[in-house]
Amino acid sequence: MSNKFIHVHRSSNEKSKKHPLIVLLHGYGSNENDLFSFQSFFPENHTIVSFRAPLTVFEGMYAWYEIYFENNVKSFNENTAKNSSNEIADEIKVICKQYNCDINNITLIGFSQGAILGYSIAISNPGLIKNLVALSGYVEEKIIDFKNKKIDTSIYISHGESDEVIPYLESKQTLDVLDKNEIKYNYNSFNQGHGVNQENLKSFLDWLKDKY
Repeated sequence: MSNKFIHVHRSSNEKSKKHPLIVLLHGYGSNENDLFSFQSFFPENHTIVSFRAPLTVFEGMYAWYEIYFENNVKSFNENTAKNSSNEIADEIKVICKQYNCDINNITLIGFSQGAILGYSIAISNPGLIKNLVALSGYVEEKIIDFKNKKIDTSIYISHGESDEVIPYLESKQTLDVLDKNEIKYNYNSFNQGHGVNQENLKSFLDWLKDKY
């Protein structure tokens, strides 16, 4: 079975039945080993898969879509972002078959650019993602295909109050997209920059315990 994305994985310790899947999406300029460092915190009966983004920024550093800066104005390649969102959604279905995972029990955890795509994947594909953990990202309406269907995904959102990469207030303002579409979420802020400190880690792990 061929895969669209290079990935690392940890198999479930339960081989006799379909098991939950956790998908990890790293941020811009990182790689598949970044969030995979969290894998020891997840239940042993879960399969963990961490994808590598397809675009090379520098050696060992990858991106899901291009980001541009011109005259201090930030923009991005919408087409590449949409393509990555669609291709990840398709790849998740392939991974479910490949590793005998439960298609109805998928958790997606994304950081920064991975979180931005997480919103797109979960909302554009109703019913695919059971739980979404969006860390230090924002809601980008331009890459979400709203289906006018109810979104049952449980959503945890966190952001650092001193984040200088994706500013806290700018990120929080984009939650209006979720509000106007009546999409519920759990929002948390932490005294941190663009990252995940121990308090943030414990917070989303505790939240997930009731969601698996």
